Amino acid sequence: MDSERRKITIKDFLQWVIEHKDYAQLYSSLIATGALTFSIISFFVSKKRANKDKMISDARYEEQRKQYEERLKEERRRREEDKLESEEKHRFSEKPRLVFKSSKVVSNSNSERILLRMEFINKGRDTAYDIVPDLECTAKKMDMTEFVMRRCEPVQDPVVMVGESFSMVMSYDKEEKDFFRMTPTIRYEDASGRVYKQTFCIDISDRLGNGIIINYAQPELCDE
Repeated sequence: MDSERRKITIKDFLQWVIEHKDYAQLYSSLIATGALTFSIISFFVSKKRANKDKMISDARYEEQRKQYEERLKEERRRREEDKLESEEKHRFSEKPRLVFKSSKVVSNSNSERILLRMEFINKGRDTAYDIVPDLECTAKKMDMTEFVMRRCEPVQDPVVMVGESFSMVMSYDKEEKDFFRMTPTIRYEDASGRVYKQTFCIDISDRLGNGIIINYAQPELCDE
């Protein structure tokens, strides 16, 4: 019974195909169109998925790039801090220090300008310095008005060993008062090329030019 029904079914199908053979090309076209439509839909779905994956990948890359740049920035900051800390420790281990010793008005000062000779001593440790005093400094009188003092000659022996003294000569108008406060700055360089500076605050207390140091001038490491 089942076998007969199967034969009838197949027979009927073959008969249907024979009867509709004129539509075979149409059916083929429909099948091809369906396949093409499916391919197009699959393409757009795949493209959309690829774009989404690319957006996710780009977002991850951007996040990783930002994290990498942050790490580099933090690393540079730490290296700079370590460098400054190392330089500071090295500076303190050397203990660069110039100390004001005395000052006197030079006896051969002419009638228009007064020459003031100032003496300093290198009390650093284990190193010599190349001394370069600033060309000018500001002085302030008791009435708080200011005038400029100028260095009038170079340091005779600019390389100063530890324990040695050096002097510089500053000049100012004879019209200025004998009592004033001056702030000379001295720069000095060590053998490794590091440049320091110290700014002294000195009171000139009489006509002879005797000076009294009123601050503890701390050495500063210069950028240049």
